[in-house]
Amino acid sequence: MATRTPGVLEVSANKGRIAAARALTSVDSAGAHIEEALAQTLPKGRDRSLGWFLAMGTLRRRAEVDASLSAHLREPLATLQSEVRSVLRMSAYEKLFGRSQAHAVVHQAVEVARAIGVGRASGLVNAIIRRVEPATDMSRAEILNHPAWLVARWDDRYGVDATSAWCMANLEQAPITLVVKDGKARERIATDGRTLTPVEIHGIEVPGIYRLEGHEGPIPDLAGFEEGDFWVQDAAAAAVADLANATEGLQILDACAAPGGKTFRMASQGATVTCADRDRYRLKKVRRSARRLGLTIETHIHSWTEGPSQLGQFDVVLVDAPCSGLGTIRRHPDIKWRRIEPDLTTAAALQIDILRGAAAHVKPGGRLIYGVCSPEPEEGGGVASTFLAENGDFSMHSTLCTAPPTSDEDSHYAAVMVRQ
Repeated sequence: MATRTPGVLEVSANKGRIAAARALTSVDSAGAHIEEALAQTLPKGRDRSLGWFLAMGTLRRRAEVDASLSAHLREPLATLQSEVRSVLRMSAYEKLFGRSQAHAVVHQAVEVARAIGVGRASGLVNAIIRRVEPATDMSRAEILNHPAWLVARWDDRYGVDATSAWCMANLEQAPITLVVKDGKARERIATDGRTLTPVEIHGIEVPGIYRLEGHEGPIPDLAGFEEGDFWVQDAAAAAVADLANATEGLQILDACAAPGGKTFRMASQGATVTCADRDRYRLKKVRRSARRLGLTIETHIHSWTEGPSQLGQFDVVLVDAPCSGLGTIRRHPDIKWRRIEPDLTTAAALQIDILRGAAAHVKPGGRLIYGVCSPEPEEGGGVASTFLAENGDFSMHSTLCTAPPTSDEDSHYAAVMVRQ
């Protein structure tokens, strides 16, 4: 017979559920990125996939889940302790959209509450999760599971039908897209039921980008990872890098390089790429990945808000600026709940500062590429227009916009400007 250890609270909560609840609390209370929060909490083994499914799914459908919970709460959900909210949301999501039996979800909800230190709310959790059912009276934004302010903006810009299609696509798991070096690498990856399908954005195939099907588990487990056969990159992000027209001998500055995908794309095409970023740790990860891929790059730590660096001038300067990330919601569902509309103005102010500093490194006749993974005009065309109005020696050459997406790509904006 099992014996209890005096003074120790024994729980039978699944480790994946505990990890998901803690990660959701970090997003909710501290504005953490869900992937980073999960990396710190997820266990190894079979519980890992359950934790990922619950955390990401809860964020994708949070508005719908909140509406279902609110119908049974006596007080607003927002007034509850963050940990309690997380357990309620995760458990309601699992009951409404998961495969577990309802009684098992209720039991685990109570056990998770105890495991993360809010056992005093176990009665509330038990009662609510037992009664929760799909909401029947929801607003359009709740049905689409996106903030009302963002739905309204997209409705005005793209129309109701396109907005609805985009939001519903954001509720699905994003595909895995790889940049694969060559045919032999493709053959190594496409084994054991895996397939690689070429990717198009807005009807145009992006060379060397493939959608990976039939793979489960961490990407480093794929054949060819350690050999540097591929890296993960969204097709639209690769298309932005391709605007550099990278060739042998071209000197390129990737001014905001981390996490490195665009650098790898341009370096693999023969260009000499110098990377800069303000984050020392993220640059270290870029160097590590470059070594795995067999690419030679130079890295420098610099914050462009402090002005130009000492790096000299380049044929091409790419400024992949920090932004709201609202074009990547399908991959990062926490973004839609962490952003508010005034953030767009704040982001644009930072972006123009970065662009001013980096633009000094463009040679006469060279190109300045400004890009963001956001469809919002304040961050995209608005910043480019402001920069051009301030700098008469630059002119607009071309633009790229993948909003709204037509396939599996993220939504990016990029402008190519030429220095006279």
